[in-house]
Amino acid sequence: MDHKESVDFFFRYRPAANSPDGVLLRYLLSFNSTQRKQMILKALRAFYLVAAYGDLGEFQEFSDVQELVALLKQTYGEGAFASLDHSLSLTVNIGVCYSGVSTLADEDDDDNDDDWL
Repeated sequence: MDHKESVDFFFRYRPAANSPDGVLLRYLLSFNSTQRKQMILKALRAFYLVAAYGDLGEFQEFSDVQELVALLKQTYGEGAFASLDHSLSLTVNIGVCYSGVSTLADEDDDDNDDDWL
């Protein structure tokens, strides 16, 4: 891999402020630009790094494999999530309603199991 070559990547996105993406982007914007860049890169690496290397095909040099392993350890390894310690507590009430035919057989129906066939 040629480390002298660089790649420019610009991303502009303007979601509604109260949309899920808007909430996410406002959260990211609450960090300074260096922290924000590292957070975004960590998220991208977590989902797309292996696919990106797979798209390259075979590795040309062993150092490329070492680089991938180091990035994977940084992304998924021990202490990878220690830099951010945020949590969210949710209470979810789920109600279940059934309608239609009962799946429970009556005791009287046990003798006539073949009648419905």
